[in-house]
Amino acid sequence: MVSALEVTKQKQYVPLLQPIFSVEEQNVVAYESLGRVRDGSGQLALVPEFSEPNVTPLRMSVIDRELLSISLEKIKNTNDQLFVNMSPDQVILEYEECKGNVLPITEIVKHHGVSLNRIVIEITEKSGSFGTDVLAAGVELLKEQGFGIALDDVGSESSNLERLGAIKPDIIKIDLNLLKKSIEKREYQSILEYLKQISLSIGSQLLFEGIESEEELYQAVNSGASLLQGYYLGRPAEYNEEKQSICDVVVPRLQIYHENKRKEVAKEIEFEKLIKTKLMSLQLKTIKLDNRVIIDPQSFFKLDPMIQRVYVTDWQGTQVSPYYERTSDSGFIENMSFLQKNWSYMPFFYKHVKQVFRDSESWQVSDPYWDKTLKKKVIVYSRVNEMGYSFFVDLVLDESK
Repeated sequence: MVSALEVTKQKQYVPLLQPIFSVEEQNVVAYESLGRVRDGSGQLALVPEFSEPNVTPLRMSVIDRELLSISLEKIKNTNDQLFVNMSPDQVILEYEECKGNVLPITEIVKHHGVSLNRIVIEITEKSGSFGTDVLAAGVELLKEQGFGIALDDVGSESSNLERLGAIKPDIIKIDLNLLKKSIEKREYQSILEYLKQISLSIGSQLLFEGIESEEELYQAVNSGASLLQGYYLGRPAEYNEEKQSICDVVVPRLQIYHENKRKEVAKEIEFEKLIKTKLMSLQLKTIKLDNRVIIDPQSFFKLDPMIQRVYVTDWQGTQVSPYYERTSDSGFIENMSFLQKNWSYMPFFYKHVKQVFRDSESWQVSDPYWDKTLKKKVIVYSRVNEMGYSFFVDLVLDESK
């Protein structure tokens, strides 16, 4: 019977290295090792074992360790990091083959004279034979050795938040299909925003892979990317230390992005000031009548046609006024169905409370959010009157401008 090692020796495995660009450092800082096999005619092809469903973790590790050794020789005299893929089962195999608290991969990297902190282990999206807790223990040992950890294809169908929470990777790689869908569909933009918040909460960087166009580059940076990867920046190659050509493409685009973003922010601030000035002209009078509060909604709807809804809550977030909704340029309806509903679960409510403590004299403004009922993007202006009631004004944004 031919061993996995003997099978490996019969083939010529070649690692291709794809550049990874740092938005912060404005340069290529790492490469991902992508395994290929060279046939008899010298042509490169995908490693067939990588797509075989029944290939053993041992055979995969034998191949990956050979590819790793070749990759290390290519980058050892540089400062670049190296990303290498490892399935969950391979992580457990490393754990099982550990000798005196030293992992097999640690021995290989040290043998080539490369610092362990220059290697990022990229945990693939494959499902493993063991539970998440076992995988987390194996990953923790990799971290203790000094390796960086990335979680691959977050946002793909097979990824899960449980693995993300258990591993707490240094880098979250966003599935390329999620990036592409986010350009066309708002729902996927919301998912990217959610992943951005998760990355901030656990201290991870976001790496967007599969970038193939200028539009996707802008979308990635706008979604919190600190690392970029894809054909638009550079294709996998046997190794090319010439990084300037990549910088010549990416850096000017990033400058354009930031210039446009600054103009967008300035426009948003100007708009917010305009609405705040209009709202400051109102007297926030309230009259308590039985179990509800009466206000003058007409005064709000006259201020600006983009004002869509007005209502009042108490300090705990319980709605105490009717829900006033615009029906036309000058008309509105009084909706009593939301009376006594508690809004404190909404993301903007306690942000409002916090802002009131900072400045009770001014109108506060929320971040935009997507309103499913209106099917439009909405921002909320809020302020507390002298009686302690919180006024909330929902304003629909005109995204065509």
